[in-house]
Order: sequence, then C-alpha cells, then structure tokens
Amino acid sequence: MARTSAIKLLLIGFNDDNAEDIISTFRRAGKVAHSKLINDGKELQEQLSDSHWDLAFFDAVHSKLSIAQCGQILRHANVDLPFIYLSDDENIPLPDTSVSLVLSNQNRARLLFFAQRELEALASRRELDATKAALLEEQQRNALLLDSHQDAVCYITDGMIIYANALFCQQVGHDDLDGFPIVDLICNKDQDRFKNALKKQPGNSDGHTLEISFLSSDEQELKSSVTCNNASYDGEACVQLTLHEAGSGAATGHLDATTGLANRKHFAQLLQDFVDAQRNSNSSLIVLQLDNFDKFRRDLNLHNTETLIQALSERLQALIPAQYYGRIADDLFAVIAHHVPSQRALETSQEALKAIESEIIEVKKQSLQCHFSAAIMPINHLTTPHAATLLDQCFETVQSIAADGGNAAEIYHRDRQQLQRSDEISTLIEEAFADQRLQILFQPIINLSDAEGDYYEASLDIRDWQEGEVTAGEMLRVVEKEPNNNKLDRWIVVETTKVLAKKRAAGEDTKLTINLSGNVFHDSEFCSWLSVAMKAAGLPGSALILQFSEESIASSLKPALDCCRQLESLGIGLAVRNFGRSQDGNKFLEHIKPALIKPGVRKTDSLSADEIREIIQGGRQLNSRVLIPNVSSAASLAVLWQLGPDFIQGSYVQDPSTEMSYEFAAFG
Repeated sequence: MARTSAIKLLLIGFNDDNAEDIISTFRRAGKVAHSKLINDGKELQEQLSDSHWDLAFFDAVHSKLSIAQCGQILRHANVDLPFIYLSDDENIPLPDTSVSLVLSNQNRARLLFFAQRELEALASRRELDATKAALLEEQQRNALLLDSHQDAVCYITDGMIIYANALFCQQVGHDDLDGFPIVDLICNKDQDRFKNALKKQPGNSDGHTLEISFLSSDEQELKSSVTCNNASYDGEACVQLTLHEAGSGAATGHLDATTGLANRKHFAQLLQDFVDAQRNSNSSLIVLQLDNFDKFRRDLNLHNTETLIQALSERLQALIPAQYYGRIADDLFAVIAHHVPSQRALETSQEALKAIESEIIEVKKQSLQCHFSAAIMPINHLTTPHAATLLDQCFETVQSIAADGGNAAEIYHRDRQQLQRSDEISTLIEEAFADQRLQILFQPIINLSDAEGDYYEASLDIRDWQEGEVTAGEMLRVVEKEPNNNKLDRWIVVETTKVLAKKRAAGEDTKLTINLSGNVFHDSEFCSWLSVAMKAAGLPGSALILQFSEESIASSLKPALDCCRQLESLGIGLAVRNFGRSQDGNKFLEHIKPALIKPGVRKTDSLSADEIREIIQGGRQLNSRVLIPNVSSAASLAVLWQLGPDFIQGSYVQDPSTEMSYEFAAFG
C-alpha cells in the first residue's frame, strides 16, 4: 500500500470500538488512515457528494442500514469506491452488486492485504480515467483546430493524403481527399519538382514554399503556392502542406521578404503555439539585435543594408541550431531553440557572437565587421504564457545590453520583487501578498532521540521564484529593518497553525517548528494574540516551537528574553536557527534556554564529523536538542547515527513540500 497521503475510509454501521480496530490495523502497518463513521443513508449521501473517499467498509453484524440501501446510494452517487463487506461468514455470495468482496470480521491480515489490492486497483482506474479524459480532450481540441483552421492544409505520408481539411478540398475542387495520392492532384509539369521537395522535406528542419499547379476535378489548372513543413498526425510523422493562392498576400505574408524567415506577426504566432504546447520542455527563446544598426543604414543604402541582413541571417541559422527563426524588426532576429536549456542557449549564443564578430562580411565591395546583443528567455513551467510579453521582455534586455556597449549575451531575469532600498520593504511584502506568491512549505524532521510525536518544520516560500529575485529567507531577514512590521509573521502563524490543527484533529501527534522573524520580539501583543489563536484552533502549546535566527536574538536580546518567558508560560518552545554564526552565541543563549538548535548550514556546505561533534556539544551545554539539516545521502546519515544528534532533516528524507504528508513509519 505505497501511498504518500492519508487513506480516507468510510466505516458504515461500525461502533466506536470496531471502527478503532479497523483504523489501528492500518496504522500498525505504517499507514495513515482518516475515517468517518456512517450510521444512516442521508449521512452516506452527503459524504459521497461532498468528499472523495478511497475505501468503504460495511459491518454486516452491527449496521442498522441495509446493504441494499447502501448499494442503491452508491449507484445513485455514481462513484468508484471499493466496498468491502465484513461478515462472520465470508463464504456467502456478494450481497449486492456494489460490493467488491466479502471478508471475515476476524482476519485482520487478510483485510489489510485485500484493502491494499483494492486501493491499488482504484488508483489504476483513476489514473486510467484521467488519461482517457485528457486524451479525449486533446483529440477534440486537435480535431477542432484542424477543422476550423483558417488555412487550407493537408497531411501526407508516403505520398498519400491522410487528412485534408474542408478548405483544402474546396480549393483544389474535390469533396474528399483522405486516402488520395497527392501527385494525382498535381499537373504533370510540376510532379517531379514536387516529389523532389517531398523527399527532401523530412531532413529539413524549416519549411519551404514553392509554386505548384494543381489539377481540379474538372481538369482546370490552379496555380498555387504551397508551404511544406514537417508535422505529426495521430502520432505518425508526416508532411504538412499549406495551400495559398499564387501571388496572394497569404502566400508570402508570413515570411520576411529579405531573409525568408518568419516575419514578426508569424513568428509571434509560432512562439505562442510553441509556448502553449511546449511550456514545460525546458527550451529557450533567443532575441538578437544587430548593434549599431543605424550607422550601417547611414553608411549603406537601403538595398545594401538588406543585403547585409540577409548575409547575417544565414550565418545565425548556421551558428544557432533551432526549430524556428524569425526577423521581428529591421535589426532584430528571434530564435526558438527546442529542448535547449537557457544556460546552453547562452553558451551557444556567446559562441555565435564571437564567430560573427571575427568574420568580415563583404557588401558591395565594403568590408564590414558586425556584432550582436542577445537576450535568452527560458521557456519552462515558470514562463508567462503570452508570446508578446516574452518578446517585449527580451527586447528590454537586448536594449539594456546594447546600451552597455553590446556584443554580449545574457539570460533574462524578471525585475520583480527586488530589494534595492530599505524603504521598499513594506512595498515588497505588500506586492508578494497582492500577487499571492507567498506559500508555506513543510519539511519532515526525523527523530533520532526519545522525543515523542512526528515533527515538521514550516518555512516561508515564494511561488515561481526565479534567479535574481529576493528569496523568502531574505524577506524574513530584511523585514527586521522595520521592527513594527508584524503582518508577515502573523500570516505565517495563521497559515501554519491552520494546517497543523487539521493534522492533529485527525488524531496524529504532530508537532511543528515555525520559522519567524525577530520582529516578533518587538510585537508586544504577539503572545496574547497567539494564545487566543491557539485556543481557537484547539492546539496545545506543546504542539508548537517558534524558531528565530541566532542573529535576531543577539540583536534584540532583552525583548527576546521577555518574549521567551511569555512563550514558556504558554508551553511553547523556542528554537534557534543559524546556531554558531554569532560570536559568543552560547553565552546569551544560556539566558534563552532554547528547546532546539539548528546550525547555519547551507546546502552546499559539508560538515566534518568534528564540526558536528562541536555543534552537538554546544547543544548539550545549553540543554537543547540538536537538529542537523541538509542530510542528502545514506552515507552522511550513517555518520550522524554514530555522532548522536537528536533530529535530522534533508533531501535524503524528503524535500520541503506544500503538505504534511510524510509517512514517518516508512523511515528505516
């Protein structure tokens, strides 16, 4: 029963003792089980409509509700729920079509085994249903896109048309073309040229356009422009043909006349389609600007400038492999590099810039040396889904690079929630709240001592964080420059205790360490406010530990001592993070008497055994328990077992997540 979340049980007709016996069976197996006792049909209907359940048990001996009524309610609710019928005689036939199996009330080992089997089967069915729904939705969306496509398109495999939309059929004068040989639609004079283009297309990453004469059903010749692109239809590689009337604006309206690359409008659409379909592909958008373009345009006439642009576009395509290229302004090129992470795209761009700078380009007997500025935009799950915004953001970065002299490439970092002046702290926090970017992460703490209960640490986090932005840890530190700013700390307490109260209400002995700023020490009403909040949530003081940095305590020792006394009167412990970073830390911490200390260890740090012994010794002198963070391997855990800290945490156990769902019984 390998589940990372609690199992939700419906217990129908059970008395309290029998229900507890069922729940204990799961817990002894190391599973977290939440249950709801059901005694009548109305309550069963409400639970099936309001919540999702994993497993239902029916007590045939004690239930006042008949199995026939239960089955009728389940069928009416149309829910997929494994239904186990517990009876003194498990050899009876299934009493209702809703019942999955009949088991003896006495055999708990068999009950657990069959419950595991039913849960695994349920998980498989749910996964299959979700996959089918996603597939159907995708098929419907694709069919709608093809049928409503504004262009005349068809798809070809091995010379046969496997799909042609209505507009394509209409333009070539046929009612239905599925399964039709494409060459039968083309005039004899163009067939060899067209066949040759089809053969070459699979090896060509870019599309190409050619003029072709089609032969309609009434033997009329229709001169058209056809664009060939590689594509996929029903999972099969094929060639897509897009048909335009020869000489019409549509035939060349999506290409730049000088370079043959996608023009600004068409490239923006290509980018939008790419982001919609490949947002999680870890790809890159590269925008390149020709430095000193105005000077080239003054020194060369318009025609010669375009000749230069054409030569440069050819060099860029040779130097930067990509899926799509575009010319989005007179001096701007854009590239979509599929499955090319931003760091690799940066290195490729830098190499291309060096290569172009070292070359001499001859234009009308003039020897020219050129260089570019380039901006790289990562395309991943954090990327904005709007193509126009991506292009604008890259353009701003390119302009900044060019203003600094150009001939350089940089990865774009959004300029949001930065700390540049101390008077921006309140604004920064207000923006984070307004954007709903703040969240709480919970990381399990493994108990290696005799402490009772399951432990987690709660930390502030920023959603969609990107390099260059303030981190949640920095936010907690800088807010201390405004000691009276208590909004952030109180929000953290409210959000964390809300989750903790639900966890403990389920009968779990969960204890939570909450990271806060030193502003709590200057909030004279914090402890009384916290007392009221805990009573409202039904939380005992022993369920909470408030954790502050050693630097915060050192800089506000007197108010910290007063706050510590008030917390102690509420039964709440105080913990110290970044232990060992302040000089003479042990001396002032003797007055605080922390319940827990956590050394200031970064993820990149590797503590030696002697350093760990020193930390543990410091904790023993303070009569404090010691937590060693960032345990990332079994080897480091083996060393810690010998050294004897009270607690450990790290990626080897579990990385921080938005839920308290760790199964502590699974840690061996």
